[in-house]
Amino acid sequence: MGISVQAGWLNSLRAANSQAMEQNRTGRATESIDGGNLNLSADPIALRRKQAQAQAWNVVKNAWDNDKDIDGQIRNRKEHYSQMEKLRDEAYDALTDVGNDKEALREFYDVDKDGQEQKDLELLEREKEMYAGLGGDFSEEEWERLAELHSGTLTEYQQRALDMHDRAVNFKKQRRDAENEMKADTAMVRGIEEERRKHNPMLEAQQAADEIMDGANDEIEGMLVQEAVDHIDEVTEEAEEKAEEATEEKEEREEQMDEIALKRAIQKAMAEGTKEAVEEVRAAQRKNEAPDMDTSELTDIVKGDSQAEDVGQSLEEIKNSMKLVEADLKGIKVDEGV
Repeated sequence: MGISVQAGWLNSLRAANSQAMEQNRTGRATESIDGGNLNLSADPIALRRKQAQAQAWNVVKNAWDNDKDIDGQIRNRKEHYSQMEKLRDEAYDALTDVGNDKEALREFYDVDKDGQEQKDLELLEREKEMYAGLGGDFSEEEWERLAELHSGTLTEYQQRALDMHDRAVNFKKQRRDAENEMKADTAMVRGIEEERRKHNPMLEAQQAADEIMDGANDEIEGMLVQEAVDHIDEVTEEAEEKAEEATEEKEEREEQMDEIALKRAIQKAMAEGTKEAVEEVRAAQRKNEAPDMDTSELTDIVKGDSQAEDVGQSLEEIKNSMKLVEADLKGIKVDEGV
């Protein structure tokens, strides 16, 4: 794993924090809340409070889990750094051993360290390292000398020394790779720590959770106000219904009283046969809003005191016109002497 992974790790960290914050702002819980499972469907206020608490807890829990995951990543990177450091040190020790073996070989063959044979060997060693990807830059003169060496025959010392150098190349590659990994680990841990200094995911999550609860409390307050308004409306409606019922009962009683008054007036008119009694019938009729009735017979009643047959006939017509039941006129008798 090289230094190029740093951006990916930091982007993952930022994406995780951004996702948690976006969930907080939009008010989406990471898990849906089933009111039936909470047995709170009959109490919308308790259900809303429970939903907000669950959502706030999910936000904090996600931030906590993400923070713990980042701690684990840092720990893994530090452990990996230690492993690479150990490999690097092993490579250094191995290169030291190879160098000592090569020095002993040179002394064994009594090769001058500043002589041409040694210089040609070192040029060949650099060529091996270049082809192994360890770098190397050669002048035109050095390329010409390499061509001459490959076209000729190497000394026994040079051949054995180059075989030893193959081991050195492998250890140099191991050292290089370990050092690159160590640089990547260091850069990654430094980047995460710098990101944490810029942002405090736990604090931001707690603030977001507080915002969720504040928003829920505002909603609950509105729900409580609406409940109070609905209750007042309900009480008012009941009171209005009762008042309307009382009014209807009163009107019904008044109508009954008016009907009784009308019947009494008719009875009186039929009994007395006077003009004043007929007028009382008409007044009671208007008050009772009864259908118009023919009262000409009542008028005839008052024309003379000796017309008993006419009075009896008029009373019979009044009874038929008003469609009074026989019980209403029961007991009414005409005094022929009136």
